[in-house]
Amino acid sequence: MLPGLALGLWASRRVRSTYSRWDKVDSGINMASLDFARYLLNSQGLNEVGVEPTPGHLTDHYDPRSRTLRVSSAIAGSAGSGHFDPVEQTLGYADSGRARLSVAEVAVIAHEVGHAAQHRQGDPAMALRQLVVPVASIGSSLAPWLIIAGVIFKLTGLAVVGLVFFAAAVLFTFVTLPVEFGASKRALAFVTPLGLTGERGEGARAVLRAAGWTYVAAALTALLTFLYYLSLITGSRR
Repeated sequence: MLPGLALGLWASRRVRSTYSRWDKVDSGINMASLDFARYLLNSQGLNEVGVEPTPGHLTDHYDPRSRTLRVSSAIAGSAGSGHFDPVEQTLGYADSGRARLSVAEVAVIAHEVGHAAQHRQGDPAMALRQLVVPVASIGSSLAPWLIIAGVIFKLTGLAVVGLVFFAAAVLFTFVTLPVEFGASKRALAFVTPLGLTGERGEGARAVLRAAGWTYVAAALTALLTFLYYLSLITGSRR
């Protein structure tokens, strides 16, 4: 399990350092974070998706249940209203009075808009991930206890049930990969016409690549943990 742990720590450190670097580079877009999220959603015909702030840093996410894009409160000095007038949609390049978004902030918001677009278009991987979520939640929280209890008390059947639930959690991490990489691909397509080309475009790619590695690390760690639990069960049976 050590390689998985090492990869996870490396991926986490890389995403923090990459984000920090490109968070200092101006995207050229003078717009508050919530207003930019609203602008980008509307530009993709996702007017029905709500936008609201959420506490924390890098806690941005799209909630398919409520069809809401949540932007972390740490992004940008001014959050904005999130209620953008479609008649007056403008990126406000010349308006120095608005908050200026960094390359990292733009990439993160565009990534979440990518998830909203996936949801609307019925992306198969995203649909499968949503289907697995309930069982995966049990698998990541309850399954280890079932496996350990089954091994300690020689209840192989209980341990196997736990292993099956944990397998759902592993499946979730692997199904997540095409969902996340797909959203990043869409994000780059969204922001390139907005002026994120050249160095800024490379910065957006770097941020999204670094974030992608965290999901790869999570999937490999989950798989290695599954194999570890499997070895516990087969060892106890012997």
